[in-house]
Amino acid sequence: MAETPIAPTAAEPTKRGGRPPLTESRKDEIRLEIAFAAVRLFTEQGLDATSVAQIAEAAGIATRTLWRYFPSKEACAAPLLSFGLDRFASYVRDWPADRPLAEAADDTRWFSDTSPTRLLLVIDLLRLTHTEPLLDAVWSRCYSEAVAPLAVVLGARLGQPADDLRVKVKASMLLAAMHQGLRHYVCRAPGEYGPSLEDTIRAAARIGLAAAEAELGA
Repeated sequence: MAETPIAPTAAEPTKRGGRPPLTESRKDEIRLEIAFAAVRLFTEQGLDATSVAQIAEAAGIATRTLWRYFPSKEACAAPLLSFGLDRFASYVRDWPADRPLAEAADDTRWFSDTSPTRLLLVIDLLRLTHTEPLLDAVWSRCYSEAVAPLAVVLGARLGQPADDLRVKVKASMLLAAMHQGLRHYVCRAPGEYGPSLEDTIRAAARIGLAAAEAELGA
């Protein structure tokens, strides 16, 4: 006869107490908080002069906690870049199927959803990529990692599988257009007159979005 399991008593808890695990959304928030702190320090004192301990202190966390989220101090900047790329993909995904994709460049959410503080930090970070190869590598990696998710969005809109080479090329072209638009803006000489950041990004987006929706070749 099988033995009846003995129920745990009050003195024998079924699981160890402690803090509940962090949700993925909270982890994303922490990554962004670390990114804000890191980029402010990089801008104020340079990448080389900034330590992981300083970033952790500015973010209000322990150094060992920071290492759980990022493998290096320059990698701390990545969420500030990938956040914008994720939002861009969501705008493309949500754009009405009966309207030309290029018109999504005029979506008012592009800038109304982004705080001026965050936007200025991104611009400061992008300017640093010209003198800091490690930060430039982080920027390039963020764009590379954004290709597959954007290909899923474009594939769904075009009625093609995301792993179709033509769809992946279109996703890469669209991201390249955005990349070049940002570089065009941040590469200006100090005081040089030109279109605003918003106008520059929208112009680059129109070019990339129009190309993305063009008919697929054989």
